[in-house]
Amino acid sequence: MDQTADFSDDRRKHQRAGRIGLIVRLSGQTYEVSNWSMGGFFLEDYEGPLSTGALVTVNGLGCRDSAIHDVNLPARIVRNGERSVAVNYLSLDAVAYEFLTRALSQCGQMRSLV
Repeated sequence: MDQTADFSDDRRKHQRAGRIGLIVRLSGQTYEVSNWSMGGFFLEDYEGPLSTGALVTVNGLGCRDSAIHDVNLPARIVRNGERSVAVNYLSLDAVAYEFLTRALSQCGQMRSLV
């Protein structure tokens, strides 16, 4: 089942990056993100205990093949499936906002799904 099909165009608050390139550190593990925006991300190869509604902290952000920046971003699991989770940031600090804004142009080709 295509987990990204749950995102409908009219529900999107943020444009999605068009290709893989963001790395996140969550619960002590590092993951390459398949679908991300300024509002959150979707992990396709997640194996762990987090379920919908769980509060988590994103501890690192980076682009593929570059350093991971330490961050402390509160987030919530908004959807989970077999080996996947969707995570929304509850807030972004100035450093994370600046990094993600730069990453949209450096890591992924921006595409609007409207």
